[in-house]
Amino acid sequence: MPATPRSVRTTGLLLAAGLISAVGLAATTATAAPAPGTPNVVAARATPTSKPSPAPYFSLCSGGTYSSYAVFEKRGNMSTTIVPPGQCVTLDLTGQRNEKVTLFGLRPNGQAFKIATDYFDDADGEHIRTLGTPDRNDWTTF
Repeated sequence: MPATPRSVRTTGLLLAAGLISAVGLAATTATAAPAPGTPNVVAARATPTSKPSPAPYFSLCSGGTYSSYAVFEKRGNMSTTIVPPGQCVTLDLTGQRNEKVTLFGLRPNGQAFKIATDYFDDADGEHIRTLGTPDRNDWTTF
């Protein structure tokens, strides 16, 4: 099934999913701390993989030149691990019909930035890929 953009920003649509920059990969690590005021990033039964799992799981793939992570507000701001460019993380989520997830990216200096907020039913799963660069970011579902 082809990816369906959820954002109307055309800048992110100019970049193909999976575009990786060696500079972005080298500049971001799993130990980079988010900027003050952003949620703490913690592991939540997450295992980095190169491919997402099929529904009904939640998958976040970093397809841009920056690392990304997702925060689940209804779960006490639980978040995924930081996902480096070109990798994915998968979570087995249950119990929320109208799940809210906020997507964040990390600049090369470790500063967090908000990409978008999405809502989904965790019984159906959700698979998200971040796109672009820190200054021209976007996202899509797949």
